[in-house]
Amino acid sequence: MQQSLFNTQDNDSSGFQPDTNPLSSYFMPDEYKGQYSKNGGLTKFQPRKWTEKEIEWVKMLKDKGLNNKQVAECIGRDITQVSIKIKRLGKINNSYNDPHREEKYFHNDLFLDIIKPKSVLDLFAGSYSYYEDKVDDLYTNDANNSFNTYYSEKAEILIHKLYYDGNKYDLVDLDPFGSAYDCFDLAIKMAKKGLIITLGELGHKRFKRLDFVRRYYGIESLEEFTTDNLVKHIIRIGERNKKLLTPVYIKDWRNIARVYFKIEKLKITEQWDL
Repeated sequence: MQQSLFNTQDNDSSGFQPDTNPLSSYFMPDEYKGQYSKNGGLTKFQPRKWTEKEIEWVKMLKDKGLNNKQVAECIGRDITQVSIKIKRLGKINNSYNDPHREEKYFHNDLFLDIIKPKSVLDLFAGSYSYYEDKVDDLYTNDANNSFNTYYSEKAEILIHKLYYDGNKYDLVDLDPFGSAYDCFDLAIKMAKKGLIITLGELGHKRFKRLDFVRRYYGIESLEEFTTDNLVKHIIRIGERNKKLLTPVYIKDWRNIARVYFKIEKLKITEQWDL
């Protein structure tokens, strides 16, 4: 069974070896697949009905820079089917991020002016990092090794290596396809001035799925499933690391949010009563 993008695997001390396929994080959940119909002998593959969830998944994959062959692997279809569908959908690259791309970049600029970072870790850079030529030291990563990034690792694996090596960055940007929850703690530890997180897990709300946020955020109902509650949880992770995370901008879009945190050392003012 393909691994859902939104499900992360627990650390396993029994010798579990993580999937080395760089596309595994992009595999579409099986429940998004449509029903198969009988092959009348006119095609080399068994026809499968396209669902709205599958089409949205394809749009998001294309926006991340995947080519048609990679998309076909991620959704379990023949490349011919995928190529025809994408052609019929038209300019698919203008679908997923375009409604908020301009606003996202605008607030990126504003935030850079506030914290003035010299070093940035862009952990989910995609095919092109926004921070190119904007900072002195840029370290980019994407699991898709066809992209020209500084690292080509799964984010949750790379961030452990970087932390173990003692790396620090003025700004860490987590802009995943899905959730980057497993990277939050170490990103906070390594970020000195700022942290930007795109909350792709809000996409679960559209499908009324609470399994992920119940496990990771302690959210038990759709009413509790809000950007504000996700942000409060992240702030608490910061406090455990003795850091004060102050949201400077919170941008809510359809099925996604992006939060810009300014980071300062947490001042402990409590004293023992004598």
